[in-house]
Amino acid sequence: MTKPNYHAIFFDFDGTIANTEKLSVFATQSAFAQQGLPVPSAAEIVMYQGVPIETSFPLLSANVLDESALQALFHAFRSAYAAGESTATIQAFSGMPELLSQLVDNKQQLFVMTSKKTAIAQRNLAILKLDQYFTAIYGSDRVVAYKPAPDGLLQALADYHLSADRAAMVGDATFDIDAGNAAGMTSVGVTWGSHEPAKLRQAQPDYLVSTRAALAEVLLR
Repeated sequence: MTKPNYHAIFFDFDGTIANTEKLSVFATQSAFAQQGLPVPSAAEIVMYQGVPIETSFPLLSANVLDESALQALFHAFRSAYAAGESTATIQAFSGMPELLSQLVDNKQQLFVMTSKKTAIAQRNLAILKLDQYFTAIYGSDRVVAYKPAPDGLLQALADYHLSADRAAMVGDATFDIDAGNAAGMTSVGVTWGSHEPAKLRQAQPDYLVSTRAALAEVLLR
């Protein structure tokens, strides 16, 4: 077997590995309603699914919120999300488990770079029985600056003595592509998540794929 082009592959979680859209929308709308705030639409919520709630919730709120109100909103969201987690609400996209297994068999290191807190991402991967494939998970609590900043990717490269030119960032949102490009990695956009293909193209990914088979072709080459 020839050595792969990519020694390390970084995946976003929501909208890339797994479909969590309904749960994210439910938990967000529940949190806003509980706090007596105007409830954002599902489309608005999905558009910001690739960034942490610390960034997205102030943008989704029709009201200017002080720190106390924001913390209450974050707590309400996390409670609703945790209560709703199950194999019915967090589902791997078809073909993803098989692809992850192939990549690991190919001696490629896999990482998750997500806007979720690390513990939540670990819990969600365990629900899917996919946690064993990943060397490490970098949640929003482990990085200095969130995507689209490249800081988390650069930190992981340094932590594991990896080279950016032998690494790829895979995600469904422009935030993922921007982060990968800024880190000097190969960026791969997938079209089955939160952002439409036209929006993803504007971020200029190195590859844009619409099927898991096409993603495998890029990553296993």
